[in-house]
Amino acid sequence: MVILCCVMAVSLSFLVLCGGCQRKEHVQPKPHWFKHYTQYSEKDYRQFIESQVNSEHDSSLYASLTSDFYRARDFHPFWTQKGLQEALTDTLLASLDNAYRLHGIPAEYFGLDSIHHSISQLVEHQVPNDNSLYSHLYCLERQLTEQYLRYVSALQYGAVVPKSVHGYKWYYATLSPDSAFIQNALENIHRFSEIISESAPKTSDYQSLQKELKRLHTLSDSVKTEVPEIHVKKDCTSKHITSLCGRLNQLGITVNSSNILNDTVLQALNIFRRMNGIPESDSLDTETIEKLNRPLQYYKDAVAANLERLRWQKQHKKSDDTLHIAVNIPDYTLCVVQKDKVVMRNRICCGKTQNPEKVPARHKNGIITPFKAETPLMYSQIRTLVLNPEWNIPYDIIKNEYYHKLVRSNTAVVNREHLYIRDSRTGKYVVPDSINWSKVSQGNIPYRLHQTSGRYNALGLYKFVFANSESVYLHDTNNKGAFKRRKRALSHGCVRVQHPDSVAEWIYTVNGFDTIYTEQLHIISGAEPTTEKGEEFVEKLHEKDSIYYEKLSDWDKQFYRKLRPTSVALRKPIPLFIEYYTCFVGDDGTVQYRDDVYYKDGNILYLMKNPRLR
Repeated sequence: MVILCCVMAVSLSFLVLCGGCQRKEHVQPKPHWFKHYTQYSEKDYRQFIESQVNSEHDSSLYASLTSDFYRARDFHPFWTQKGLQEALTDTLLASLDNAYRLHGIPAEYFGLDSIHHSISQLVEHQVPNDNSLYSHLYCLERQLTEQYLRYVSALQYGAVVPKSVHGYKWYYATLSPDSAFIQNALENIHRFSEIISESAPKTSDYQSLQKELKRLHTLSDSVKTEVPEIHVKKDCTSKHITSLCGRLNQLGITVNSSNILNDTVLQALNIFRRMNGIPESDSLDTETIEKLNRPLQYYKDAVAANLERLRWQKQHKKSDDTLHIAVNIPDYTLCVVQKDKVVMRNRICCGKTQNPEKVPARHKNGIITPFKAETPLMYSQIRTLVLNPEWNIPYDIIKNEYYHKLVRSNTAVVNREHLYIRDSRTGKYVVPDSINWSKVSQGNIPYRLHQTSGRYNALGLYKFVFANSESVYLHDTNNKGAFKRRKRALSHGCVRVQHPDSVAEWIYTVNGFDTIYTEQLHIISGAEPTTEKGEEFVEKLHEKDSIYYEKLSDWDKQFYRKLRPTSVALRKPIPLFIEYYTCFVGDDGTVQYRDDVYYKDGNILYLMKNPRLR
């Protein structure tokens, strides 16, 4: 009853506010071609609209509020008054048609072909000159209103639902159009061009990508210059360098034509490389050629997909947190941000990926579903820092990766990887030699593996813990060589950080930890004491450890580990954003392109071209 009363109150308010809408409009006379429809009557058309509105059963927010809008207008049409308000309709359709050039939203999203067809039928007198005309006009009326609402909603909240793009790997709370937003758009339909303009994001990142999209539309790719697969070193001559110069110019990077890979050509080539995350070089290599030969549409699609990402209204925004950590998966980068400035940058390794072309099961209704090892996207807060973490090996990894190793050589694996084993039913330690792994069912393993603390540990010396349902975290790693790779989608879902000690030091500082406490944390992490108080702390650690050992049972003493995890509760939680941008504005203000690691851009583009009602 309370909900019903609220809805009625909203509708009543809407009717009152919209009561004078019609008086604000400048109604144009009938188009000359509409005189053909001699059976048309304004009064009969209004009565038809009234009967249609009152008989509709669509209870969705858009439909119900649009029906209220027409009731508030006493069932006067807006777009199809006097047959068709051509100037109004043409302005709206031009705006919708221009949405791709301005915002990357394709014409298919608005069903423009269907609208143009309906109008052509009217203009060319293909609609019967009888009562069926009213049905045609009303259908067109609702289409135009609906697409206006779709456009302003898409600009304000995004054209597609993020969860549809990322599946269960999306954990951001996002906002969607509410009744107040839709009502405001309908109340101001008479100035729809302004409302459309006002609804677009005004952030600098969004505007920079808009400029990039505009730039791309001015470039020509109709006669694309292909760069042959060659390897040329600096100052060497090749007839194919001319093709390279031509391609760079087609991509908007100006360079004079030459057949020598000289400093000028290399400078232009390295601009392209920086834009695409390729290391600079004094030669022409295969990867650079492959990316040079991408069509312009690749770049337009990347910008369009990321403009859409910037339109999604996340409940937690980076702009609300001047101090935060942001991880961008396609860039394999972690940024520490303070007062809107990047104060530290780290390479990261993220969750594994899988080429969906080789796995038909991942294709569902035009969408590529997420791979289980992908790093989930989310907002959370780092509340705990664990020094010298142990790795509680996930059951799936025990079953799929460790089981066969243990069957082949039980104790060798345990000793080499510094593991200990617990019985999952009792939680008690188990002597490795007591298990005959060949008699353990791989599908029902009653043991759990744990890797002890130390530099050999897969989590390294630091683990940054934040609440999430997938049990992922940021952490150090014992495999530092992985950070030398270009493509670093290697983990089971967690984010490995190249220099976690630097990130930890920053966290200590923003949490206001004094020098004494900070030194103690460094000592726990393996550093030598540098002060007298530090030396006293080491003595206390040894004393506490001796007491701990003496309290252990004889059975547990054989599993004693001198180095154990230490949890540090943070006074000031650190906001964390794990994001996914394949196209973004770099530190130097240029637009950067990165590979679509998890194959998400295609999902966005598909959903925009095959729209479904929100």
